[in-house]
Amino acid sequence: LKQLFCGGMAGSVAKTVTAPLSRLTILYQVHPMVTTKETRPKFAMSIRGGLEKIIQRGGMLSLWKGNGTSVLHRFPFSAINFYCYEGMLDILNGPSRLSDEDEDDMNNPREVSTFSRLVAGAVAGSTACVACYPLDLVRTRLTTQLDGQEHYKGITDAFVKIVRSEGVLGLYSGIAPTLMVAVPSFSISYMVYGSLKEYALEDELFYNLRKVDTVTGEEKLGFQLTLMCGAASGILSTLVTFPFDTVRRRMQIQSLHFAPHEQISGVQMMRRLFKSDGLKGFYRGITPEVLKVIPMVSTMFTVYEMLKDKLNVK
Repeated sequence: LKQLFCGGMAGSVAKTVTAPLSRLTILYQVHPMVTTKETRPKFAMSIRGGLEKIIQRGGMLSLWKGNGTSVLHRFPFSAINFYCYEGMLDILNGPSRLSDEDEDDMNNPREVSTFSRLVAGAVAGSTACVACYPLDLVRTRLTTQLDGQEHYKGITDAFVKIVRSEGVLGLYSGIAPTLMVAVPSFSISYMVYGSLKEYALEDELFYNLRKVDTVTGEEKLGFQLTLMCGAASGILSTLVTFPFDTVRRRMQIQSLHFAPHEQISGVQMMRRLFKSDGLKGFYRGITPEVLKVIPMVSTMFTVYEMLKDKLNVK
């Protein structure tokens, strides 16, 4: 439980630190649906211009709009993701805790195959995604609200209005394209991170960047190596899955801007986006998304290690 708490807090703090870039990314992805042609070029001109436009419309705190839902989403998501990932690794490779000194499978990457990481990541990502999707939907809708044109007053109000107007299934609007993002994203992240970690622990080139556990004498990744491996896996998974992420964001908010008979499926959304903007339309907002990966990973691991020391989590 302590370890899950550390992971949840680390993820929440990292989300909060990078919230402005996260909001900017989402607004880039959906802004043709929430802005007019007159305001569109000004908003999409640059990262700096986008941030200035958000602040101009709603003040500095508007950069963190929807972050409360992100934090609420992060705790259960991290817990479910971690539990399912470890469970699948145990099923595919046998129990990871083979002795008192072998506390965590992630400390013994050589015993886990690349295929196992791929499958375990897919199962963990899809399970956590389905379980926590309503919070993700509400977060997206709160984040994309323009100041002065708010449809929801807060998290509770959003849940109530969505259920009233769209039914319970409305909380899962856009779940299909979301799974198309979650499954490959977590598969790639776990696979790449695990493979890079294994390589870094074996190659003498990274000897000075490794650290030794004072209790077990086991070599582990130092902070810099952890940061590099995490950033690489995050950037790669983002580049691969970002087009589907753009489609899912638009699916999540279309009920706010179109009548029921005007709403379209994920496939139709992809066709419409490609027809109007071409391939580049699927990567709208990729720059702030990639830029947030490194500070997010850095913050997450820094907070995680600090809390582990404070709570005496081995």
